[in-house]
Amino acid sequence: MLLAGRLGDQTLGLGNGKALTGIDSSLKPDSSPARAQALLAADPRIKIGLTFLLGLLTWRAGPAGVALYGLSLGVLLYFLGDIRAANQKVVRTFAFFVFIWMGIKLIFDLIGGAGLVPASLRAGELGLRLLVLLLLGLALALSTSPRGLGLALSWFLRPVLGKKAWQAALALALMVHFLPLTWQTFDTVRTTISLRAPRLSWPRRVLLLAQAAMRALSQKTWNQTVAIAARGLDSPGAWTARFEIRPQEWAVGLSAAALGIAAAWI
Repeated sequence: MLLAGRLGDQTLGLGNGKALTGIDSSLKPDSSPARAQALLAADPRIKIGLTFLLGLLTWRAGPAGVALYGLSLGVLLYFLGDIRAANQKVVRTFAFFVFIWMGIKLIFDLIGGAGLVPASLRAGELGLRLLVLLLLGLALALSTSPRGLGLALSWFLRPVLGKKAWQAALALALMVHFLPLTWQTFDTVRTTISLRAPRLSWPRRVLLLAQAAMRALSQKTWNQTVAIAARGLDSPGAWTARFEIRPQEWAVGLSAAALGIAAAWI
């Protein structure tokens, strides 16, 4: 009853054909300006390939190269519609995660006998790399629908998994949908508890947060299961697509890959 009316249902809706739409607003562009339309409509295979390549290069590149990756991703996210409202919560969550690992790295280096300055520099470098990896995932989620990601993954895995590739594609689409949905659900429950029970003790607040969030998520999971079965998305045919090859997009993608590789040697 505490959360009545606060948590609305969100399902994997259908756009054209059987396209999955419904990725949570916390990972969705706040708007779709004309400058971002080309990127949003680009071949998802190129975007997944670039994300995978840059993810590997992030661990190979020096601090200057990683900083360049981060700056480029910041510009890309700006063109995707700015980081406002719910998206800012995601960025704050990323920052919190990064600072935790920076602190762990700093503590272990100091215990190992490293000086404060070298240990701080190494912790900062780790934080920068983790932040770039998180921004890579955010940029991919903002620029590609769960349906597009699933179709592209199915295309990549078909030579390896054969007819079972669609299962991995469906799993990825659901993951992309549910991760931000989970964040939003916990955030909504936490806000509701703060407003309706501000004097609740900390142990009871934590317990109520877990119980209410799990109950809300279980309801959403059931809704998604029914929606997927009703719309025929639990079959191989729903995850098979013929991608149109656009030479201009591939040229841009290969150029971006070349620039990323070059930046790794800075």
